[in-house]
Amino acid sequence: MYEEIQGAFAHLQNALHAFNLAWPAHVVSGVVWRLPLLTEQRTPDTLQAERLSGQEAVDATRRALAEFERDLGQAAGTVMRLPGYFVLCESPLEQVRQINALKDEVAAAIEKLRLELNLVPAARPRLMRRALGAKFNTKQLLRHIQCFDGSPRLITFTWAGHTTATGRISVAKVRETLQAGAEARASRENTNITDTPEYQELRTLVNMADTEMLAERKSVAPHPRAMLWFSDSSRYDAMVHANLPIFVTAGEQPPEVMELKNFDRNARQAKRFDEKRRTEVLPFRDLFLSSRKTEEAASVPDKVKEADVASTYRT
Repeated sequence: MYEEIQGAFAHLQNALHAFNLAWPAHVVSGVVWRLPLLTEQRTPDTLQAERLSGQEAVDATRRALAEFERDLGQAAGTVMRLPGYFVLCESPLEQVRQINALKDEVAAAIEKLRLELNLVPAARPRLMRRALGAKFNTKQLLRHIQCFDGSPRLITFTWAGHTTATGRISVAKVRETLQAGAEARASRENTNITDTPEYQELRTLVNMADTEMLAERKSVAPHPRAMLWFSDSSRYDAMVHANLPIFVTAGEQPPEVMELKNFDRNARQAKRFDEKRRTEVLPFRDLFLSSRKTEEAASVPDKVKEADVASTYRT
């Protein structure tokens, strides 16, 4: 049953092993920051970023690239992160693209089995752990490595503390969830279904079509991110999650680097002044009318491509 997932994972392991043997020989410079593992599903008010350089940084990165299992004491649902960068004298872009493609093949194999077994999307991590091991972490396994075949003039590492992730969900799915919740509450509390809060929320959706899509907003835990400038523009050309070190190519001048600082919840930056305003559909459920700007965002030009820099960015 799990052979396809296991086979795809074996190919990924082989590619990562070959990559870890090759890239360290081309390092010109690099720094990473070791962050403490989270022992609970909540980011503490402060996090100390331990700066590593030289061979220590290389060794830590080689381990992080191939570390897919939760460490001792690491809380379920959290990830190991090692933000940083390496400047290489020879671009590893093609190897990195191959590794990312193999990660996608592992994800596709998991999804194929889920569909064959007619399971809900939330079953993907369970299928992955049954195939590969009880301690395997989906996010650590499937997250991509970022590589730029170009020399940035500036790299800035910061903490993203007010980020939200926006997904899309159909009105039909929301109705299904609310109906099930209303029935369960009515049975549990021995009350009329029409008196439940879930039923009242269902009435709010009465004039909406089942096919209409709503925006579902969820807060994302504070995490490190990296911004890179390749052009002379005042605005960054690329911004990526700094879950793993970024690989860039050496140029005539080394990049200026604004290093990652310790995280302090009380000292973090204020929320963006231009935060998008949305029309709320259901109070307390973070469901909003879908914004037309989603399609517009997809048409925003890729500044990395415009700077003639091949990369894994936005792929």
